[in-house]
Amino acid sequence: MLRKKPTDPELLPGAAESDCQTAALPEIDPVTEFSPDEEEEDEHPHEVSWESATGATAVAHSLDSWRTLRHRWTAVLEKIALALESPVNRLIGNTQLNPFYQTGPIATFLLGVVGLTGLYLFFFFQYGFDASYNAVANMEGQAIARLIRAVHRYASGALVITTLLHAYRTLFMERFRGPRWLAWVTGLGMTALLWLAGITGYWLIWDVRAQLITDGFINFLRPFGALAPRLTAYLVSVEGSSASWLPLLLIFAAHLLLFLLVAGFFWLHILRLKRPRWYPDLLWVGGLSAVLLLVSLFFPAGMLSQADPTRLPEWVTFDPIFLFYLPLLGTNLAPFLWGGLLLATAVFTALPWASKAKRPSAVPLPPPKVNIIHERCTGCTKCALDCPYGAIEMVERHDGKPHKYIALANPDLCVGCGICVGSCDGVAVTLGQTPPELLWETVAAKLALANAKAPEGVKLIFTCERHAAHGAQPYLDGTTQNGLAVALVTLPCVGAAPPDLMVRALNAGAAEVQVVGCPPADCANREGNLWAEQRLLRERLPRLKREYAAAPITALWLPPNKFAQAVKPAPLPPPEERLAQRRMAQPVTWGNVAVAFALLALVMLAQVLLTDLPLRPYADRPAVLQAVLADPALAYERYGLATAVPLQFTLFLDGAPVATQPIPAAQLNRIHPDPLVAEQRLTPGSYHVTLTLSGGAAPFTLFDRTVTLAPGEVLRAGYDPGRTGNCYGSTCLKRMGR
Repeated sequence: MLRKKPTDPELLPGAAESDCQTAALPEIDPVTEFSPDEEEEDEHPHEVSWESATGATAVAHSLDSWRTLRHRWTAVLEKIALALESPVNRLIGNTQLNPFYQTGPIATFLLGVVGLTGLYLFFFFQYGFDASYNAVANMEGQAIARLIRAVHRYASGALVITTLLHAYRTLFMERFRGPRWLAWVTGLGMTALLWLAGITGYWLIWDVRAQLITDGFINFLRPFGALAPRLTAYLVSVEGSSASWLPLLLIFAAHLLLFLLVAGFFWLHILRLKRPRWYPDLLWVGGLSAVLLLVSLFFPAGMLSQADPTRLPEWVTFDPIFLFYLPLLGTNLAPFLWGGLLLATAVFTALPWASKAKRPSAVPLPPPKVNIIHERCTGCTKCALDCPYGAIEMVERHDGKPHKYIALANPDLCVGCGICVGSCDGVAVTLGQTPPELLWETVAAKLALANAKAPEGVKLIFTCERHAAHGAQPYLDGTTQNGLAVALVTLPCVGAAPPDLMVRALNAGAAEVQVVGCPPADCANREGNLWAEQRLLRERLPRLKREYAAAPITALWLPPNKFAQAVKPAPLPPPEERLAQRRMAQPVTWGNVAVAFALLALVMLAQVLLTDLPLRPYADRPAVLQAVLADPALAYERYGLATAVPLQFTLFLDGAPVATQPIPAAQLNRIHPDPLVAEQRLTPGSYHVTLTLSGGAAPFTLFDRTVTLAPGEVLRAGYDPGRTGNCYGSTCLKRMGR
């Protein structure tokens, strides 16, 4: 139900029919239509095949050189994830519908939703301190615009959550090594850019939450010289004027640019992937759309009060996904928060190079990469098609062999998954310098050892490294269940198991061969479980031979912590059901769908409630006094000092200096000198405030007055050369909140 079933074998264009298996794959009945004596009309003979490959000495664990042992810390992270996924699988009743396995495509879908809804909102937005707020208020007054705005907001938060979940899966699957470093690093970059884009989105509304964002940004700029006072002075100069459109336009430009950068990073993220999943299946598209619309309909985004330049915000609601830092704004813990985040980002970014792949002690580094045995290659293109990372390409052949193509490996793109080994029925692909025949010799050795322990029969299981690190770990050396010996062959991925090798194991005495892979869309190597399934179903080349379609070859697609289900004694399905039993996709019922999307709706509802948390940003309700000279040139001229004499800008409270700022002589001749800004948080009450310029002559008083400050009040004192009496500043006493 969740993916299209292929009807024809997939081959690269131009591959010669004599080199490949090119017959169509009709629907068949394995019992009535297959006969052991019937010729497999679409099989092409090879010089070497998995049914005849020999030459290596049988040595136990000879495939250790193919394996990459998991780091202990990633195994712990995966255990945590599996513990969360298991109850979801039980509730839904179908692993295909577990959203944890779909985080990548879901994130892509949400990115598209954010882009489209943002484009819609753009046509209604205006620029300016008042205009922007009023534009959003008008949107809230229109049903469709209100709905779209809520979808935009909630999809943005869900996008960050899904991206973080996807990053977590990538981390514990260790999909950051080797050529996958690009996807890992760009994924981290995308997450940071999404966070910044979300902040600028909240900033655009210019409400009391935007006041706090502006405060935080100015505090961030304080260590960088004059940037913070320049921004403060600029906001003062455009406040209440028609010029306030420019800062909002710049914020919107940053918002749009960040989204475009996210799209660019996404392109880099999938650059090295073949067949990337651009969007989820239609079932997910419909379900996610319905959940977003319903939640947005019943829980509009709403609005806070407009930014008030005369007072500190008394309370706001904040989104901890994007605005997690607001509760620490202005506290001593803020530097530790940002320092910790920067350190964590640096560590995670360096993981591809700092965390080397572990190997068994007897096997040297580096991990093995794909290796083509050219004299055996028939140019059939199957390995190049099956590789999820484009590490094999086909080129025209010029060595006299009667084949059009030859496979060439690009080790720099190889992740060592071994899927190409399973795709080559000519035994022409291996990993590293290990002869591919050792795969059979390992199987033969395990069969011989298991037969010696339990002569009644052997069940041979092919599984992957993820299962070996978790549920399969107690059984790696074999076990016995009801007199039947169970032997395990661990491969980098189940896609590395050739179908002909399973046939040979049956002919060598195995009572049953089983493939135990990961659930749909949860393969650490993207497509390994899918290709393994399709080969066993005879839907992809190289496929299980026709006469073995009903053979005792079974498959289970389990989470890594559920491997015990494979070992547990169970009767073989009847021959007529064995082909269908190998299918990964389970029947999806409306009950499965209802439970899956009910869980998504609950998660989305939790996101809505937990991203609208109340916050008192200034619990002690201080008063704020700001001394701002946005254009001090007039004061310099009025003071009339020689330009060679440096000045000092001083703020006095009750006669005591509390803030001073030296003014170099070079500033005095500038047409646009740097602004002067001093700020003090005070306990509410009465204060005598004085601002002066001092230098070689008597101090020049800019402001001198007794003021009473209420809790949360913001008062700014400036300079106006035309002041009279007790009136100071271009509007006497100007009050502003940021």
